[in-house]
Amino acid sequence: MASESRPHITSECLVPAPLAPEPVVVDVEACRRLAGLLKSHTIPTDREDSCPLWLSSEGVGNFYFLLVAICHQTSPRGRQPLEGDIGKRHLHGWDYLSAKLEAAARLDLQILSPDYWARITAQDVGELFRDETLGDRLSDPAGRALLIRNLGQKMLQRSWICVDQLYHAACGRLATGSPNLLDLLAQFRAYEDRVRKKSFLFLALMQNAGLWVYADPDQLGAPIDYHEVRGHLRIGTVQICDPDLRAKLVEGQEVTGEQDVCIRQAVHKALILVSEYSGLRNPSQLHYMFWNVFRSCCTRESPHCNSCPPTCSLPTRYVPLALFPGGVRRCPFSIVCESAGRESKLVEHTVDTDYY
Repeated sequence: MASESRPHITSECLVPAPLAPEPVVVDVEACRRLAGLLKSHTIPTDREDSCPLWLSSEGVGNFYFLLVAICHQTSPRGRQPLEGDIGKRHLHGWDYLSAKLEAAARLDLQILSPDYWARITAQDVGELFRDETLGDRLSDPAGRALLIRNLGQKMLQRSWICVDQLYHAACGRLATGSPNLLDLLAQFRAYEDRVRKKSFLFLALMQNAGLWVYADPDQLGAPIDYHEVRGHLRIGTVQICDPDLRAKLVEGQEVTGEQDVCIRQAVHKALILVSEYSGLRNPSQLHYMFWNVFRSCCTRESPHCNSCPPTCSLPTRYVPLALFPGGVRRCPFSIVCESAGRESKLVEHTVDTDYY
Protein backbone atom coordinates (compact mmCIF):
# COMPACT_ATOMS: atom_id res chain seq x y z
CA MET A 1 0.00 0.00 0.00
CA ALA A 2 1.47 3.33 -1.04
CA SER A 3 2.31 5.76 1.73
CA GLU A 4 0.12 8.84 2.06
CA SER A 5 1.55 11.93 0.42
CA ARG A 6 2.29 14.75 2.88
CA PRO A 7 3.12 18.38 2.10
CA HIS A 8 6.75 19.38 2.53
CA ILE A 9 7.09 21.78 5.50
CA THR A 10 10.10 24.07 5.54
CA SER A 11 11.46 25.95 8.52
CA GLU A 12 10.17 29.19 6.99
CA CYS A 13 6.61 27.89 7.32
CA LEU A 14 7.01 27.67 11.07
CA VAL A 15 7.94 31.33 11.47
CA PRO A 16 4.86 33.45 12.28
CA ALA A 17 4.15 36.23 9.85
CA PRO A 18 5.09 39.66 11.21
CA LEU A 19 2.18 41.58 12.66
CA ALA A 20 1.00 44.56 10.66
CA PRO A 21 1.87 47.84 12.39
CA GLU A 22 -0.96 49.65 14.14
CA PRO A 23 -2.33 52.47 11.96
CA VAL A 24 -2.77 54.77 14.98
CA VAL A 25 -0.75 54.61 18.19
CA VAL A 26 -0.55 56.42 21.51
CA ASP A 27 2.80 58.10 22.20
CA VAL A 28 3.33 57.26 25.85
CA GLU A 29 6.21 59.68 26.34
CA ALA A 30 4.19 62.55 24.87
CA CYS A 31 1.42 61.66 27.32
CA ARG A 32 3.93 61.80 30.18
CA ARG A 33 5.16 65.23 29.07
CA LEU A 34 1.64 66.57 28.87
CA ALA A 35 0.77 65.06 32.25
CA GLY A 36 3.89 66.63 33.75
CA LEU A 37 2.78 70.03 32.53
CA LEU A 38 -0.68 69.55 34.01
CA LYS A 39 0.77 68.64 37.41
CA SER A 40 1.85 72.26 37.81
CA HIS A 41 -1.71 73.54 37.34
CA THR A 42 -5.02 73.27 39.13
CA ILE A 43 -7.55 71.74 36.77
CA PRO A 44 -11.05 73.21 37.21
CA THR A 45 -13.83 70.82 38.06
CA ASP A 46 -15.94 69.66 35.14
CA ARG A 47 -19.20 71.52 34.76
CA GLU A 48 -21.47 73.03 32.16
CA ASP A 49 -21.56 76.81 31.83
CA SER A 50 -25.34 76.64 31.90
CA CYS A 51 -27.81 74.10 33.24
CA PRO A 52 -31.62 74.37 32.98
CA LEU A 53 -32.19 73.88 36.70
CA TRP A 54 -35.55 75.64 36.45
CA LEU A 55 -36.76 72.30 35.11
CA SER A 56 -37.67 69.35 37.31
CA SER A 57 -34.99 66.67 37.68
CA GLU A 58 -36.90 64.56 35.15
CA GLY A 59 -37.05 67.53 32.81
CA VAL A 60 -33.29 68.17 33.05
CA GLY A 61 -32.63 64.50 32.26
CA ASN A 62 -34.84 64.55 29.17
CA PHE A 63 -33.32 67.89 28.13
CA TYR A 64 -29.78 66.49 28.14
CA PHE A 65 -30.86 63.15 26.67
CA LEU A 66 -32.31 64.98 23.67
CA LEU A 67 -29.58 67.59 23.39
CA VAL A 68 -26.69 65.11 23.39
CA ALA A 69 -28.46 62.77 20.96
CA ILE A 70 -28.51 65.41 18.21
CA CYS A 71 -25.22 67.15 18.98
CA HIS A 72 -22.68 66.27 16.31
CA GLN A 73 -20.43 68.41 14.15
CA THR A 74 -21.87 71.88 14.65
CA SER A 75 -18.96 73.29 12.61
CA PRO A 76 -18.67 70.88 9.67
CA ARG A 77 -15.75 71.48 7.33
CA GLY A 78 -16.67 73.48 4.27
CA ARG A 79 -19.92 74.78 5.77
CA GLN A 80 -20.92 77.71 7.92
CA PRO A 81 -20.78 76.90 11.64
CA LEU A 82 -23.85 76.82 13.85
CA GLU A 83 -24.28 80.15 15.64
CA GLY A 84 -26.89 82.74 16.49
CA ASP A 85 -28.32 85.09 19.09
CA ILE A 86 -30.11 84.04 22.25
CA GLY A 87 -31.33 87.18 23.95
CA LYS A 88 -28.31 89.49 24.11
CA ARG A 89 -25.80 86.67 23.74
CA HIS A 90 -24.19 85.59 20.48
CA LEU A 91 -23.38 81.90 20.82
CA HIS A 92 -21.69 79.19 18.77
CA GLY A 93 -21.88 75.41 18.42
CA TRP A 94 -22.86 73.46 21.51
CA ASP A 95 -23.54 76.67 23.48
CA TYR A 96 -26.04 77.87 20.88
CA LEU A 97 -27.62 74.43 20.53
CA SER A 98 -28.12 74.15 24.29
CA ALA A 99 -29.43 77.68 24.79
CA LYS A 100 -31.76 77.47 21.80
CA LEU A 101 -33.28 74.20 23.04
CA GLU A 102 -33.69 75.63 26.53
CA ALA A 103 -35.46 78.70 25.15
CA ALA A 104 -37.82 76.48 23.15
CA ALA A 105 -38.54 74.32 26.21
CA ARG A 106 -39.51 77.41 28.21
CA LEU A 107 -42.22 78.05 25.64
CA ASP A 108 -43.38 74.45 25.30
CA LEU A 109 -42.34 71.68 27.68
CA GLN A 110 -43.78 69.07 25.31
CA ILE A 111 -40.54 69.40 23.35
CA LEU A 112 -38.92 67.33 26.12
CA SER A 113 -41.42 64.45 25.94
CA PRO A 114 -40.89 61.11 24.17
CA ASP A 115 -44.30 61.50 22.55
CA TYR A 116 -43.12 64.69 20.81
CA TRP A 117 -39.79 63.12 19.86
CA ALA A 118 -41.50 60.13 18.22
CA ARG A 119 -43.34 62.45 15.80
CA ILE A 120 -40.70 65.10 15.06
CA THR A 121 -39.89 65.97 11.43
CA ALA A 122 -36.89 67.49 9.69
CA GLN A 123 -38.90 70.72 9.33
CA ASP A 124 -39.53 70.76 13.08
CA VAL A 125 -35.82 70.36 13.80
CA GLY A 126 -34.93 73.13 11.38
CA GLU A 127 -37.43 75.52 12.96
CA LEU A 128 -36.35 74.58 16.47
CA PHE A 129 -32.74 75.69 15.89
CA ARG A 130 -33.18 78.42 13.26
CA ASP A 131 -31.66 81.79 14.07
CA GLU A 132 -33.83 84.79 13.24
CA THR A 133 -30.92 86.64 11.63
CA LEU A 134 -28.60 83.98 10.22
CA GLY A 135 -31.31 81.49 9.28
CA ASP A 136 -30.76 77.73 9.04
CA ARG A 137 -27.24 76.77 10.14
CA LEU A 138 -27.90 73.33 11.62
CA SER A 139 -26.60 70.63 9.28
CA ASP A 140 -28.62 67.54 8.36
CA PRO A 141 -31.97 68.27 10.02
CA ALA A 142 -33.44 65.11 8.48
CA GLY A 143 -30.72 62.92 9.99
CA ARG A 144 -31.13 64.57 13.37
CA ALA A 145 -34.90 64.13 13.21
CA LEU A 146 -34.36 60.42 12.60
CA LEU A 147 -32.24 60.18 15.75
CA ILE A 148 -34.84 62.01 17.81
CA ARG A 149 -37.71 59.88 16.50
CA ASN A 150 -35.76 56.78 17.46
CA LEU A 151 -35.35 58.14 20.99
CA GLY A 152 -39.08 58.70 21.30
CA GLN A 153 -40.19 55.47 19.71
CA LYS A 154 -37.93 53.27 21.85
CA MET A 155 -38.86 55.14 25.03
CA LEU A 156 -42.56 54.67 24.27
CA GLN A 157 -42.06 50.98 23.45
CA ARG A 158 -40.78 50.53 27.00
CA SER A 159 -43.42 52.80 28.54
CA TRP A 160 -40.68 55.18 29.68
CA ILE A 161 -41.54 58.88 29.90
CA CYS A 162 -38.28 60.13 31.36
CA VAL A 163 -34.65 59.05 31.17
CA ASP A 164 -34.54 58.73 34.96
CA GLN A 165 -36.26 55.40 34.43
CA LEU A 166 -33.11 54.09 32.72
CA TYR A 167 -31.07 55.10 35.76
CA HIS A 168 -33.35 53.25 38.12
CA ALA A 169 -33.53 50.19 35.84
CA ALA A 170 -29.72 50.04 35.92
CA CYS A 171 -29.58 50.65 39.68
CA GLY A 172 -27.15 53.48 38.96
CA ARG A 173 -24.55 51.17 37.41
CA LEU A 174 -22.51 52.60 34.54
CA ALA A 175 -20.89 49.49 33.11
CA THR A 176 -21.01 46.72 35.71
CA GLY A 177 -23.85 44.29 36.24
CA SER A 178 -26.86 43.89 34.01
CA PRO A 179 -28.63 45.96 32.99
CA ASN A 180 -26.26 48.90 33.14
CA LEU A 181 -26.53 52.43 31.76
CA LEU A 182 -24.05 52.06 28.91
CA ASP A 183 -25.86 48.98 27.60
CA LEU A 184 -29.28 50.60 27.96
CA LEU A 185 -28.14 53.75 26.15
CA ALA A 186 -26.61 51.68 23.33
CA GLN A 187 -30.11 50.47 22.43
CA PHE A 188 -30.86 53.94 21.07
CA ARG A 189 -29.58 54.78 17.59
CA ALA A 190 -27.97 58.04 18.75
CA TYR A 191 -26.00 56.29 21.50
CA GLU A 192 -24.76 53.11 19.79
CA ASP A 193 -21.25 54.42 19.05
CA ARG A 194 -18.56 51.91 20.08
CA VAL A 195 -16.37 54.73 21.45
CA ARG A 196 -19.42 55.98 23.43
CA LYS A 197 -18.85 59.67 22.86
CA LYS A 198 -22.47 60.70 23.40
CA SER A 199 -23.04 58.19 26.18
CA PHE A 200 -20.10 59.42 28.25
CA LEU A 201 -21.07 63.05 27.63
CA PHE A 202 -24.67 62.50 28.67
CA LEU A 203 -23.66 60.54 31.77
CA ALA A 204 -21.16 63.25 32.77
CA LEU A 205 -23.81 65.94 32.34
CA MET A 206 -26.21 64.09 34.63
CA GLN A 207 -23.48 63.65 37.24
CA ASN A 208 -22.33 67.27 37.03
CA ALA A 209 -25.91 68.49 37.39
CA GLY A 210 -26.03 66.62 40.69
CA LEU A 211 -28.83 64.36 39.49
CA TRP A 212 -27.17 60.96 39.16
CA VAL A 213 -24.63 59.25 41.43
CA TYR A 214 -23.04 56.15 39.97
CA ALA A 215 -22.41 52.86 41.73
CA ASP A 216 -19.19 52.39 39.71
CA PRO A 217 -17.93 55.95 39.00
CA ASP A 218 -14.52 54.70 37.86
CA GLN A 219 -16.26 53.42 34.71
CA LEU A 220 -17.10 56.93 33.50
CA GLY A 221 -14.87 57.43 30.47
CA ALA A 222 -14.28 60.58 28.45
CA PRO A 223 -16.36 61.65 25.44
CA ILE A 224 -14.04 62.13 22.47
CA ASP A 225 -15.12 64.54 19.74
CA TYR A 226 -13.40 66.15 16.78
CA HIS A 227 -11.92 69.03 18.81
CA GLU A 228 -10.06 66.56 21.00
CA VAL A 229 -8.92 64.51 18.02
CA ARG A 230 -7.45 67.65 16.45
CA GLY A 231 -5.73 68.72 19.67
CA HIS A 232 -4.14 65.38 20.50
CA LEU A 233 -2.94 64.85 16.93
CA ARG A 234 -1.24 68.23 17.05
CA ILE A 235 0.30 67.77 20.50
CA GLY A 236 1.59 64.35 19.42
CA THR A 237 0.03 62.18 22.13
CA VAL A 238 -1.57 60.29 19.24
CA GLN A 239 0.40 59.41 16.11
CA ILE A 240 -0.93 58.38 12.69
CA CYS A 241 1.48 55.67 11.52
CA ASP A 242 -0.36 54.48 8.41
CA PRO A 243 0.89 56.70 5.54
CA ASP A 244 -2.34 56.28 3.57
CA LEU A 245 -4.46 57.29 6.56
CA ARG A 246 -2.20 60.24 7.28
CA ALA A 247 -2.54 61.34 3.65
CA LYS A 248 -6.32 61.27 4.04
CA LEU A 249 -6.09 63.63 7.01
CA VAL A 250 -3.68 65.98 5.24
CA GLU A 251 -5.79 66.09 2.08
CA GLY A 252 -9.14 66.25 3.87
CA GLN A 253 -10.35 62.98 2.37
CA GLU A 254 -13.07 61.01 4.11
CA VAL A 255 -11.94 58.10 6.29
CA THR A 256 -13.85 54.88 6.85
CA GLY A 257 -15.97 54.15 9.89
CA GLU A 258 -13.35 51.70 11.17
CA GLN A 259 -10.58 54.29 10.77
CA ASP A 260 -12.69 56.83 12.64
CA VAL A 261 -13.15 54.40 15.54
CA CYS A 262 -9.43 53.57 15.51
CA ILE A 263 -8.46 57.24 15.77
CA ARG A 264 -10.96 58.11 18.50
CA GLN A 265 -10.11 55.00 20.54
CA ALA A 266 -6.45 56.04 20.47
CA VAL A 267 -7.36 59.55 21.63
CA HIS A 268 -9.44 58.06 24.45
CA LYS A 269 -6.50 55.85 25.51
CA ALA A 270 -4.19 58.88 25.45
CA LEU A 271 -6.57 60.86 27.63
CA ILE A 272 -6.82 57.99 30.13
CA LEU A 273 -3.01 57.79 30.31
CA VAL A 274 -2.67 61.53 30.85
CA SER A 275 -5.33 61.31 33.55
CA GLU A 276 -3.33 58.58 35.31
CA TYR A 277 0.13 60.10 34.86
CA SER A 278 -1.03 63.52 36.06
CA GLY A 279 -2.49 62.06 39.23
CA LEU A 280 -5.87 63.59 38.46
CA ARG A 281 -7.47 60.19 37.71
CA ASN A 282 -10.64 61.83 36.47
CA PRO A 283 -11.10 61.42 32.68
CA SER A 284 -14.31 63.47 32.60
CA GLN A 285 -12.69 66.44 34.34
CA LEU A 286 -9.73 66.25 31.99
CA HIS A 287 -12.04 66.02 28.98
CA TYR A 288 -13.77 69.27 29.89
CA MET A 289 -10.43 71.04 30.08
CA PHE A 290 -9.17 69.62 26.78
CA TRP A 291 -12.46 70.29 24.99
CA ASN A 292 -12.61 73.91 26.13
CA VAL A 293 -8.96 74.62 25.31
CA PHE A 294 -8.96 72.85 21.94
CA ARG A 295 -12.17 74.46 20.68
CA SER A 296 -11.06 77.91 21.91
CA CYS A 297 -7.28 77.97 21.36
CA CYS A 298 -6.43 75.07 19.05
CA THR A 299 -8.79 76.09 16.27
CA ARG A 300 -8.66 74.60 12.79
CA GLU A 301 -7.45 77.64 10.94
CA SER A 302 -5.82 79.98 13.48
CA PRO A 303 -4.47 78.17 16.57
CA HIS A 304 -3.18 80.34 19.40
CA CYS A 305 0.30 78.82 19.62
CA ASN A 306 2.07 82.14 20.26
CA SER A 307 -0.69 84.37 21.63
CA CYS A 308 -4.44 84.44 22.16
CA PRO A 309 -6.31 87.22 20.35
CA PRO A 310 -8.77 89.40 22.27
CA THR A 311 -11.58 87.30 20.76
CA CYS A 312 -10.36 84.04 22.36
CA SER A 313 -13.42 82.30 23.78
CA LEU A 314 -11.61 80.27 26.48
CA PRO A 315 -13.91 80.22 29.54
CA THR A 316 -12.66 82.35 32.43
CA ARG A 317 -12.01 79.40 34.74
CA TYR A 318 -9.47 77.98 32.26
CA VAL A 319 -7.64 81.26 31.54
CA PRO A 320 -5.03 80.74 34.34
CA LEU A 321 -3.83 77.69 32.41
CA ALA A 322 -3.07 79.92 29.43
CA LEU A 323 -1.10 82.62 31.31
CA PHE A 324 2.69 82.55 30.92
CA PRO A 325 5.49 84.67 32.44
CA GLY A 326 5.52 88.24 31.21
CA GLY A 327 1.75 88.39 30.92
CA VAL A 328 1.67 86.37 27.69
CA ARG A 329 -1.51 84.42 27.10
CA ARG A 330 -1.44 81.52 24.65
CA CYS A 331 -2.47 77.90 24.24
CA PRO A 332 -1.65 76.16 27.54
CA PHE A 333 -0.11 73.17 25.74
CA SER A 334 2.14 75.08 23.34
CA ILE A 335 5.34 74.25 25.24
CA VAL A 336 4.81 70.48 24.87
CA CYS A 337 3.09 70.51 21.47
CA GLU A 338 4.84 69.03 18.43
CA SER A 339 2.93 71.34 16.09
CA ALA A 340 3.43 74.67 17.89
CA GLY A 341 5.20 77.10 15.59
CA ARG A 342 4.90 74.87 12.54
CA GLU A 343 3.17 76.11 9.43
CA SER A 344 1.56 72.77 8.63
CA LYS A 345 -0.70 71.29 11.30
CA LEU A 346 -2.98 68.28 11.23
CA VAL A 347 -6.70 68.72 11.58
CA GLU A 348 -9.27 66.15 12.63
CA HIS A 349 -10.30 63.51 10.13
CA THR A 350 -13.35 63.80 7.91
CA VAL A 351 -15.97 61.10 8.39
CA ASP A 352 -19.63 60.69 7.55
CA THR A 353 -21.11 60.00 10.98
CA ASP A 354 -23.65 61.25 13.48
CA TYR A 355 -21.92 59.65 16.47
CA TYR A 356 -20.48 62.97 17.65
